[in-house]
Amino acid sequence: MKNKLGCNTLYPHGRLTDSKAQFTLEAQKLALKIIRDAGFDGCEFSHYEWLDLKQCEALRAECGRLGLTPWSAHSWVALPDNPATVAERSAQLAQNLEGASALGASVMVVHPPSYPKDVTAVAQRTAWNQAIESALRGLAPALAAVKISMAIENCGPRAELEAVADLLARLNLPGIGFNIDTGHAQIRGMQPAEAIRLMGKRLLTTHLQDNFGKNDDHLPPGCGTIDWPATIGALREVNYQGTLMVEISDCPGGREPDAVADTRKAFENLSRFTGRRQ
Repeated sequence: MKNKLGCNTLYPHGRLTDSKAQFTLEAQKLALKIIRDAGFDGCEFSHYEWLDLKQCEALRAECGRLGLTPWSAHSWVALPDNPATVAERSAQLAQNLEGASALGASVMVVHPPSYPKDVTAVAQRTAWNQAIESALRGLAPALAAVKISMAIENCGPRAELEAVADLLARLNLPGIGFNIDTGHAQIRGMQPAEAIRLMGKRLLTTHLQDNFGKNDDHLPPGCGTIDWPATIGALREVNYQGTLMVEISDCPGGREPDAVADTRKAFENLSRFTGRRQ
C-alpha cells in the first residue's frame, strides 16, 4: 500500500493522567518529534481540546517544520444520544472543529453515543437516530467551510455500527463517514476486516491498534491477536486512500507506557504489514 503512515500523539514523559496539566505545548511538540523520528509521515492529535487556537496554530507550524502531515484530531465530545442534548453537544463539537482547523487537520474523529441495547426500546432508538441526524445536519456546513471531514468511530457492537451505517447512507452528507478502530471491532466481536467492509466507501480514517480480544489495550499493530494481513487486505478492497493512522496508548492498563519504544514498534510493524520499505 502507498498510503502515508501516521501515529497519534503520546505523552512523552510516562503515564498520562491529566492531559491539561501534563500535556503542555512543549510536551506536544516532543510527541510530534517522537512520531517523526520513528519514521511516520503524519499524526493525529489525541489531546488537543484544552489548547487555545494560538497553541493549535503553533503545533501546525511544528508539523510543518518536522515534515509531518497533521492528518486528524480526536474530539472527546461524543455525538448526542437524544434531542435534548443536541444544542449543547453541537456547540462543543463546533468548538473542537475550530481547534482541528487551527491544527491543520483533514479529519476530526468523534464517538457515537451508545446504541440502546433493548430491542424493544423503539422510542429510545428513534431519539438516538433523531439526535445524531440533527447534529450532523447542523454541523455539515461548518465542516464544509473549513474543509474538514468528520469520522464516526466504531465503539459498540455490530448493531450500533450497522445503525450508524444505515443513518449515514440515508443522510448521504458529504464529508461525514467512518473511522475504523480495529481494537474496538475485535473486543466487540467483529473482525476488523468485516467492520471495514461494512463501512466501505465511507471510511475516512483509521485507528489501527491491537489487543487480545478482551481489553481495549491500544497496543501497536502486531502486538496482539488481530489478523493484520486480512485487515490490510480489507482496506485495499474498499480502496482506502487516506493516512493509515495508528492509535496507541499513553495510559495503558497492566504495563507502563514507553512513547518512544511503542511508536517505533508501531511503525516497524505497520511498515511490514503494508510492504513499505523502511
